[in-house]
Amino acid sequence: MKRYCFSFLLLLAFVFLYTFVKAQDSASYIKKDSTLNSVGIKYDRTFFDKEKGKPWHLVSVEYGRKVKKTLLLARVNYANRFEKSATQVEADAYPILSKKLYAYINIGYSANNLLFPGFRSGLSLYFSLPAKFEVEAGARYLHFDAPIYIYTASIGKYYKKFWFNTSGFLSPQNSNISTSLFFKSRYYINDNDFVMLLLGTGLSPDNTVDNTLFNTYLKSNKVELSLRRALQKRTIIFLSASYNKQQLQNDSYINQYNASVGFQFGF
Repeated sequence: MKRYCFSFLLLLAFVFLYTFVKAQDSASYIKKDSTLNSVGIKYDRTFFDKEKGKPWHLVSVEYGRKVKKTLLLARVNYANRFEKSATQVEADAYPILSKKLYAYINIGYSANNLLFPGFRSGLSLYFSLPAKFEVEAGARYLHFDAPIYIYTASIGKYYKKFWFNTSGFLSPQNSNISTSLFFKSRYYINDNDFVMLLLGTGLSPDNTVDNTLFNTYLKSNKVELSLRRALQKRTIIFLSASYNKQQLQNDSYINQYNASVGFQFGF
């Protein structure tokens, strides 16, 4: 019952935000980009040491469209993990509420709750503050064999060519509270290109590569380096590599290595 109540509240929030956005001014970054449509594809390959078996594969295909002042995304994720395959469908919305406020809304479904959450949803609000600060508050919901409720908050800051962000996730589970903390730093080469360093402990529910491990992990420490580069005016390439050391429920540790490449084309 909680699952449907939570999803219904998110749906109401989406309807409210989408209605409200029509009367608001667009954010500056929407004004700068005249691209209305985009298509993208991303491939992730994950390797493990010890006895984890064959590498994991994840392919994501995405279509995006700007409708008035809202960016809408539709995505299909295909995973091959544990020598099994599954598909997940997702939809995202980024409505611009004003020059200082926008939102993130997500909903997703998969018929396989081993390789993906059977159902997922999320909502965050982002507020721009003076001195180029930005704060976020929101919630996520994942359902595997049982529901997982996650609450998130973050604070970010732009300084010259850098962007710094610290985000945290809290998930009450039984009598315990699971916590995750991430620090991100971007260096902008120009308006379109940047390199990013991520340091984190725990798992992120927004990371499709490994959020299925919410059922099995105890501790996790991660480092990731990524690059966003515009090859042409409307063609973008994404590259990333990461290392993740995880403790499992049987008190053993595994080393996880991930490499990904993605392209996005605007038109």
